Amino acid sequence: GDRSERYAWRWARKKGWRIVARNVSCPMGEMDLVALDGRTLVVLEVRSKQTGHPDDAARTVDKKKQRRLSLTALWFRKRYRLEALPLRFDVAAIIWPELGTPILEHHENAFPLAVRGGMFG
Repeated sequence: GDRSERYAWRWARKKGWRIVARNVSCPMGEMDLVALDGRTLVVLEVRSKQTGHPDDAARTVDKKKQRRLSLTALWFRKRYRLEALPLRFDVAAIIWPELGTPILEHHENAFPLAVRGGMFG
């Protein structure tokens, strides 16, 4: 939810990423965070759970979600004329224990671009 996205946003800023956009929506789908890691455009999908291991949260980014994120990212790059930038898909998996500090696990290059050709490829 929003709490997890805010936590991931602060985490990304501490890493030195420049946040480009939050909660991007278009007809193809929605992206939680878009940031620049150097000259790489990063789509950061935020997933969270109350309990368990962060990998459990990360695994919820299935093929259908990967395709929607890919289409949305390609639309975003084209819309803002950022096609020259490399694109990377990361997942921030967060566990919110009842007591204590949240655990964020970063999955860099979590999946490749999940579309070929088409309107934005």
